[in-house]
Amino acid sequence: MVHNLSEQNSVLCQWVREIRDVEIQGDRMRFRRNMERIGEIAAYEISKTMNYNMLTVQTPMGESICREAEQPVLATILRAGVPLHQGLLNYFDKADNAFIAGYRKHHRD
Repeated sequence: MVHNLSEQNSVLCQWVREIRDVEIQGDRMRFRRNMERIGEIAAYEISKTMNYNMLTVQTPMGESICREAEQPVLATILRAGVPLHQGLLNYFDKADNAFIAGYRKHHRD
């Protein structure tokens, strides 16, 4: 199932516009931060579809029943996906991590 988050009006549309805009995307800090923000929005939306376990938590006022999500494993391809990966980690802070790196041998003719 595809969820196009840009179909509804939200601040996400502004961040996507800024990473596409040739004038703005040259600002590396803003580009990275917008990618991180997009990762955070994606993590929130993904969290709606995850499996949850019911837990009993002791509070100062007694016991409370809470839900806790099963944490995903997050993987990214170094280096381009790191800001988006960080945005996901901001929400899934107990998730296991994987990084994929590659090497390309350049041939000179």
